[in-house]
Amino acid sequence: MTNLNEYLGGKIFNAKELTPDLKKILLDQGAMQTDATYQIKGERYCRRCLMRLPQKSGKYSYCRHCINLGKISSRDALLITSSDVVFPVQEEYLSWNGVLTSNQQRGVHELLNAFNSHKDHLVWAVTGAGKTEMIFPLIEQALIKQQRVAICSPRVDVCIELFPRLQKVFPKTTIGLFHGKSLERYHLTKIAVMTIHQLIRFEKAFDVLIIDEVDSYPLAGNQMLHQAIKKSKKDMGMTIYLSATPPKKLLQKVEKGQITLTKLYQRFHGHPLPEPHCHLLFKEINFLGINPRLRLKLNQIVNNHQRLMIFFPSISVMEKFAQKLGKYYPTLSFVSVSSLDKKRLEKVQQFREHQVQAILTTTILERGVTFKRVIVLVLNADAKEFSRTSLIQIAGRAGRDKKYFDDEVHYYYRYYNLQIHQACREIRYLNQQVKK
Repeated sequence: MTNLNEYLGGKIFNAKELTPDLKKILLDQGAMQTDATYQIKGERYCRRCLMRLPQKSGKYSYCRHCINLGKISSRDALLITSSDVVFPVQEEYLSWNGVLTSNQQRGVHELLNAFNSHKDHLVWAVTGAGKTEMIFPLIEQALIKQQRVAICSPRVDVCIELFPRLQKVFPKTTIGLFHGKSLERYHLTKIAVMTIHQLIRFEKAFDVLIIDEVDSYPLAGNQMLHQAIKKSKKDMGMTIYLSATPPKKLLQKVEKGQITLTKLYQRFHGHPLPEPHCHLLFKEINFLGINPRLRLKLNQIVNNHQRLMIFFPSISVMEKFAQKLGKYYPTLSFVSVSSLDKKRLEKVQQFREHQVQAILTTTILERGVTFKRVIVLVLNADAKEFSRTSLIQIAGRAGRDKKYFDDEVHYYYRYYNLQIHQACREIRYLNQQVKK
């Protein structure tokens, strides 16, 4: 028997992939059938991702932009299911005994004002400010009004970490976790936690869209993903953007009054951001196996049994260093992860559960993950892969626990460049705002 919950909720399907009986049921439920492409000023566009199709001499062309979600061509038809779903009323939605700081309470008040005004809103907050806790009351209000919420991030790791936190505070509410590596099939839920790419599959589906890490790759500068955000929101819906380092385009919208703004300079525990210690290396990090200046710090960390995150600009640099690290520190247990690592999620969990002492990583873990009591090292911090925002986000991995707010952050480099200078300057500036 067909489970309609796997189809409803503004989901987009290629009509030829549905059986005639299922198609009829969905059309009876309010679905709309439309051409897979449309034309504007002689240019043809994909209805699913809204991107322009390539010019082709033949009669039919297909969309290469969203082909990972299934091939659709100009001769196909799409079925967009109804998003007019009425959810049952619950006696209780939010079950959370936490206490918000005065800054967080101010942010919640501003978020709810934006919600009631159907206004898009930006939360510009330092890493560790408690942005997730601030959205709890907003989600609760949306659920009370029988609205549907999607919480999205460009990073799978962020979604996976956020999902159990939401399950805990909304225990009686249906919540789904959907991403490209998920074994869970799509089904209609009140709250959907998903990667940004999944939004391409939806049209006018969500009343409240919460976009975390809006400045993060691959969302930053990606026209298709930004259009997916706009397309998947209902006409009277709102979008919440969360970021510690918001892009200029969003800040320009704030200046023009197109979206409202909440600023939080202070972390939830009231302590400042860890300010990085900068170390000039006169030779490469692999000089004499491991650079002696770097070994001084590693010796201290290993001898004191401290937990450690080491960031690298590339997979190749990380892999070479991992070999040296295992040779010089045979008692140090560690894992290394990257975007290409199929076991990345399992390795991150090993580090979270203290099964290993250290984790080596590329920028894939620069944001959205929380570990308690950890020292952060950035090697080759002057590499082009480490932007100002990246270095700030990496520094934000430290000091996230109330008891261990003074975790150390160290940048190691051969050339003190503009991105290092700007990152350190911005962290100092944010800390100074807290003291005012």
